Amino acid sequence: MMMKQQLSWGRALAALALAGCPGPTTETSATDGTATSDATTATGSTTDVTPTTSEGTISSTSGTTANPTEEIDPLPQGPIQAGVAVGYLTGPVGASMAGFGGRTVTNSTPWNHLLNGTSGFYGLGTIKAMVIEVGGERLVVMKTPTMSSEHSLTEGTIEKLKALHDIDITGRLITAATHSHHNLARYWRLPAPLGFVGADSPDEELIDRMTTAMADVIAAAVADLGPAQWGVAWNDDWDPDDAVYRDRRGENDPTYGKDARLTLLAVRRPDGAPMATVINFGMHGTVFDSPNELFTEDAPGGLEMKFEEAFFAAKGQPIFGMFAQSGGGDASPAGDGLGHPEPARIERVGHAAAPKILELYDAIEWRDEATLGVRSRRADLTYSGIGYDDYPEFLNSQGGPFLWGGWQCKGAEGDVDDGNPATSMEGKPKNCMPMQGLLESLGEKVPHGEIHQTYLTVARLDDFYMLTLPGEPTASVIQYARAGYDERAVDGMVFGYSQDHLLYLTQPDDWLQGGYESEMSLWGPLLAKYLVDGQMTVIDSLIAGDGSPVWSEDSPALSVGKSFEPRALEASVDAPGLTGEPPMGLGRGETLRIAWNGGDPALGEPRVTVQVDDGGGFVDVKSPSGWAGAALDNTRYHMLTHYAPVPEPNGKLLPEREQKWYVDWQVPADMPAGTYRLRIAGRSFDGQATEDYALETAPFEVTFAKEHELTAVLEGGELKLDVVRPPPAYDLVKTWPISGFRLLDPEVAAADPVHVRVPLTLTFIKDNLPVGETHEVPYTPGVGHVFDFAATGLDPDQLFARVHLQSDVVPAFIEVEISAP
Repeated sequence: MMMKQQLSWGRALAALALAGCPGPTTETSATDGTATSDATTATGSTTDVTPTTSEGTISSTSGTTANPTEEIDPLPQGPIQAGVAVGYLTGPVGASMAGFGGRTVTNSTPWNHLLNGTSGFYGLGTIKAMVIEVGGERLVVMKTPTMSSEHSLTEGTIEKLKALHDIDITGRLITAATHSHHNLARYWRLPAPLGFVGADSPDEELIDRMTTAMADVIAAAVADLGPAQWGVAWNDDWDPDDAVYRDRRGENDPTYGKDARLTLLAVRRPDGAPMATVINFGMHGTVFDSPNELFTEDAPGGLEMKFEEAFFAAKGQPIFGMFAQSGGGDASPAGDGLGHPEPARIERVGHAAAPKILELYDAIEWRDEATLGVRSRRADLTYSGIGYDDYPEFLNSQGGPFLWGGWQCKGAEGDVDDGNPATSMEGKPKNCMPMQGLLESLGEKVPHGEIHQTYLTVARLDDFYMLTLPGEPTASVIQYARAGYDERAVDGMVFGYSQDHLLYLTQPDDWLQGGYESEMSLWGPLLAKYLVDGQMTVIDSLIAGDGSPVWSEDSPALSVGKSFEPRALEASVDAPGLTGEPPMGLGRGETLRIAWNGGDPALGEPRVTVQVDDGGGFVDVKSPSGWAGAALDNTRYHMLTHYAPVPEPNGKLLPEREQKWYVDWQVPADMPAGTYRLRIAGRSFDGQATEDYALETAPFEVTFAKEHELTAVLEGGELKLDVVRPPPAYDLVKTWPISGFRLLDPEVAAADPVHVRVPLTLTFIKDNLPVGETHEVPYTPGVGHVFDFAATGLDPDQLFARVHLQSDVVPAFIEVEISAP
């Protein structure tokens, strides 16, 4: 019988492998700052920390004033201080991605195991931290680019912060994972075979690298602490047309659709200088599908980038956007209304969301003071504690309870039709895989720390409350939590995918409808309700202002880290150097590839920056986000970066290898004409020591492409100008794009011509000679480039319009004879 049962579990694991739902660096925060520290990991990767300089006093980095186990009575109240910072987390390239199960291994590297290894990255995943302090008490919200939160990361970051920076935030950290299915895996300490489901087997060196990077970002945010204001705002139906995200779970329709609320929690300086905003709603990070081999934050990253760029364009000041999941368990990303391919679609999600987020940000009412309280706990999960003794809906066909949890739960065949919401598993036996048997078949014991314990946090800012949920909550759960806020006459938000991970969370009636979300849960129909009810009890205590400890635990952690031996570095056969040069000219919309010999990915991702000759020499092109010190480079969705070593990876570390890299940069449609070059910076290992390298390409000119056309149509005294080019072809090699991947024009379908939508400089030519004056023609959304030609007094006969982009460093012209309609 046991052998038969083990074989059954083996088949289930094989099936689930197809069903799973993805070197760290810290850079600058949004305003000016200077470097303060470096930290080098055991593998040699480097973390540069650059916090902002703040108006007012800078708080000490020695930690909070309160012992985490002491009672806090009363809750501190008074002026707030805040600090923010950003860092990067993706690799090393070659590690696997969490999110999708069954990623067949075609790229076997020293860093992956059960799931396929990555071969590059499309932008670096960002870690962003917001620290709020009142009266010595602190709350830290940390957004991560990972598929989920896990207590290995939550508690590991807290411990790293103590060890590396002497800052104690025990119980005061809220993690917010974006749920990209294309970022670093191997941080979930499940039994290794279960890694097929979508997280790969645990790897302590990768966990160490990740928590080090996260701790460094929080330390930078603490160093940024200064006088601040805070505020919240929400919109209960902000995306009615599903331009940003949509409901993906039909089993619970029409009772539950997508959670339609957008909530912002923002901080700024007292003079109004923006700092950061949490952007809270639910959306899966699944625009790219499972064959993708590039690290990327997917739709959440596109949302943040486009919001930050739109904010800077509108206000002339930078901000950090921090996407935080709410009810993402049953919400899919949209952005596909005009047929754009995956890379452009993730930008289009952000393009659709940005103006709505901006409008809500402008509605925030700012406060100078707050009452602050934070409570965190490790909770044991048991059949009786969850409430199943009085709720007989988690029983097998023999009436036996799933005492240690159950997975892959379904009703008996014919009991429930996933496509028919009128059917339900209520009152019927459940066919689940018992977690006790599964764990014991893998050599594990029960209780198990990843299944039978979880980490929960509640925070209070005045009458605004935040609660965390350790998994993928659906809209039904968010609505239930929001009803709990309403019953207490307070406002609040829910952080899903936060602190820990227990797969999908649904309300009892939702779970009993069956379907994927019910099957991919661990504790049956009651878990989500039990968790929310427990969080509401903590909220009641914070409302009362009681002095309970910031941190408590039902029992010590059952799942803990292990020691590890850092992987060795592979030496570079060739010294760092370019292996090709750019063409002399490059048209807008075209793609440039530059290749070079570099270093082992374990040393960190090479940084590729676009530089322009501004007349005094080459300088970095500034990032469209406006972040201080940030450049147009491969850290965002401006470039695709690939690692192509020789020999190809075979899962083993070699003494040396040809460490070959290349980058594809598609020139934006509105890139100012001028003389450019790419600068590549990274680290390499020659077998004896590591060293930094910097390479610079030969200069090249950016101008109009030969496909660009100008039309100039005169009608009724108005001259309408339009500069267009055909859309560049979207080409792939294997699974990754090599051209046509950027969203050059968000207003048109993928197959339609790309329009230039920035201000133009206009002159007129007749008989090959300039006539009249030079004019600036703005671009008006919905109207285009329209110029009052009648005011010039010129004769339009045989007259040519000549334009260049107003932003050109070295003007590049295109001209056409003026025509009638």
